[in-house]
Amino acid sequence: AFINLLVWQEAYANMWAESDGQLVISSGTEKNQVFRLPFGNDFHKGISLIREYSKEEYPRFWVQDGKRLDELEEYLGRDYILKEERDAFDYIYLRENLAELKGKKYHSKRNHISSFSKKYDWRYKPITEENKEDILLCAEQWYFENKDREDRHLQCEKRGLETVLENMELLGARGGAIYVQDKAVAFTVGSPINEKVYDIHFEKALGDYGEAYTVINREFAENELADYMYINREDDMGLEGLRKAKLSYKPDILLKKYTCLPRNMI
Repeated sequence: AFINLLVWQEAYANMWAESDGQLVISSGTEKNQVFRLPFGNDFHKGISLIREYSKEEYPRFWVQDGKRLDELEEYLGRDYILKEERDAFDYIYLRENLAELKGKKYHSKRNHISSFSKKYDWRYKPITEENKEDILLCAEQWYFENKDREDRHLQCEKRGLETVLENMELLGARGGAIYVQDKAVAFTVGSPINEKVYDIHFEKALGDYGEAYTVINREFAENELADYMYINREDDMGLEGLRKAKLSYKPDILLKKYTCLPRNMI
């Protein structure tokens, strides 16, 4: 999704360019540069542009599956191999599962919501211009609570979130929030990937309201995403706690990601 490129542009040096009907996207710089396979109707022209831009005869590629590996090998005249990147796998769920939380496998999630409802008189609100400042305040508190985490990307994420909130209509994004009394204690923001899949870019809940993660997850799926079949909750970045949480929602698809490398780089 374009929003991911925008949000993480600073952290990963994301760049994109269009030429002759081909869209080229890269991340990283110099020896660490990795390219997405080109977007456009002329694969060979796209690869040529990438090779010219990278100044590497055999640049590295980032791919979601191996279906175009043979085409890449054929064009470059050299064997490439796929290195599986487990930390980057996307977790994709049927929307109705997250919205309804039916069955034994979601029993603990329903318990979280029941517990939260017993503790608090809460309500769900979509994010609009009228309550955007509430979300920014909630985000500010969340980042303050987590300032000691060893995550060099948190400040980059924070700036990216602020940019998205300021430009939601332009970016085609929407969001929702959980309020306790008049305070936003959890929120989520996402955007569509296509007509069937919706991507969740941000999801935060304040430390004192941990069960609100389950609540905002369900409420957003139920209230905002009825037109979509799947929800992509993105990767776990290799974080054990995040992986456990995302697996607990029983993904329908684990979308594999690979780095595509020339054999002599392995």
